[in-house]
Amino acid sequence: MRLVAMVLVVLFISSLTVYAAAEVEKVTVPQGAEVVLIFDKAVSSKTAKAGDAVAMHVRDDVKISDKVVLKSGTKVTGAVAEVTGQKRYGVNAKLRIVLNPVQSAYDGTLTLEPRSKGRQVGGKKTNEAAGATAGGAIVLGPVGLAGGYFIRGKAVQIKVGDQLVTEVSKTTILQR
Repeated sequence: MRLVAMVLVVLFISSLTVYAAAEVEKVTVPQGAEVVLIFDKAVSSKTAKAGDAVAMHVRDDVKISDKVVLKSGTKVTGAVAEVTGQKRYGVNAKLRIVLNPVQSAYDGTLTLEPRSKGRQVGGKKTNEAAGATAGGAIVLGPVGLAGGYFIRGKAVQIKVGDQLVTEVSKTTILQR
């Protein structure tokens, strides 16, 4: 009788294990999946220092095959990694932010990076400074080269509510 009871217990536990294994839901989040973040705190290249905390949240639910992998409002944190102030000759300031992995709606995290990673953008002031320098050199010779010196680049000013378009940096398999 004991042997029959033990066999029944083992079979019951085995069936629970098979049932639990069948319930595991997996979703593959592809590299490049877009995640739009909203800044919760202002950041400026004039006052930011490397190591300063940056607070954001996910703007919209991120869905893969109709499954929500990141919920709207999910907190995202990061840190200022590097700040380069504005310079003469119209060179704009630069502010580099590193994002921490984000907890998904499943078991696991997603690593995000800015969508325009590594992209350098020249502004109107940079073009004006180049024009002033070149024009000054043509008209006034070496003395005219100083014309671009007086045109300063712009600071980076991120306001509360500004958005940052990011993407998943590597394909990730999540499960729950």
